[in-house]
Amino acid sequence: MENQTDITFDTWSVLLLFGLLQGLFLSIVLTTGVPKKKSKYFLISLIAILSLNLLNYLVINSTLYTKIPHFTYLSLPFLFLIGPLFMYYIKSILSVRFTLKLSDFLHALPFLLAIVYMLPFFILPVDKKIALVQNQIRSNGQSFDLGTKVFSVAQIVQCLVYVVISLRLLSKKTHGNIGKVYKNKLIWLKRFAMGFLVFWLIDFLALLWYFQKGFIDIRAYYLTMFCCALAIHTLVVLAIKSNKAFNEVFLDTAKEKYKSSSLLESDLKRHLSEILTYMENEKPYLHHDLSLSKLSEDLNKPKYLISQVLNVELGKSFYEFLNEHRFKEVKSRLTSPEYQHLTILAVAYDSGFSNKNTFNKVFKKLSGTTPSEFLKSTSGTDV
Repeated sequence: MENQTDITFDTWSVLLLFGLLQGLFLSIVLTTGVPKKKSKYFLISLIAILSLNLLNYLVINSTLYTKIPHFTYLSLPFLFLIGPLFMYYIKSILSVRFTLKLSDFLHALPFLLAIVYMLPFFILPVDKKIALVQNQIRSNGQSFDLGTKVFSVAQIVQCLVYVVISLRLLSKKTHGNIGKVYKNKLIWLKRFAMGFLVFWLIDFLALLWYFQKGFIDIRAYYLTMFCCALAIHTLVVLAIKSNKAFNEVFLDTAKEKYKSSSLLESDLKRHLSEILTYMENEKPYLHHDLSLSKLSEDLNKPKYLISQVLNVELGKSFYEFLNEHRFKEVKSRLTSPEYQHLTILAVAYDSGFSNKNTFNKVFKKLSGTTPSEFLKSTSGTDV
């Protein structure tokens, strides 16, 4: 057996080490620096697995496997946990009442099967393990046998499926009745999910390369590992430079004040349905003096409960919720022949707005155009 003992640190090894250290740093910061939330632990688990994968290729690329051979390929079974962890991370962000059920642990079955598949390699003696790795990283690479093909395809396709499911969950929420702040947070999470999708698509392209070559070329992993290190680096930069935004978007700490509430998610949805029904049928927002206290009296619900329901379920404050209903009323009336004899400002006042500046600001924010421009685009005539 070739006795390769010299440790070599080239540019790729430095990059892998840098990503690994950043991943460890971020995991420690998240563990000690933010409130206890399920979303936090899912994110830590994802970062830890990505960091372990970087360690795997650092060990191989730097020939550290000759010193610590049992670290080689240790991360491979854990890659089957990335997809489920990512999906449950997104679910924990979308629902303040998210809890894991016993059936959810079935998603870990591929991980257990991967351990069984890798077990013959893990229990190899040190000298045979080193010899096998040395043979795999030579120019002709590892033989792409049927077992390796199935393992590789299953791992990548599984992650792609879970990321697509996560994107669909985010899209459903984004298209719902939500506030602008909450919508912006969901857009950031969609970008995060798209980044994951791109990562696995790159890995899939590497897989196609292996099929074409007929063997696993370890050099093809350089690009995917670069993406992995870049993703961790981006999260670290966001966590340091925009700590509040990072916590609110990626850890959902904005809802932390409601974590001790005894309300179930079904209760929140029931209260929301009652609030929406009252708003649509009775149209209390048409009154200039409608306040949270007045709505609380009308619905016989505590003010804090209404605020919690609107914040958790819609991501809106009471006044965002109120102004959105008034805005919709104005849009409806501006396009109705019944109100064509009224000025825009008169329609705004009749719809509940009591201040011209507030009306113009809300209308421009929610529609992206001024009231006059909106009326002109719908009527086709100058105003």
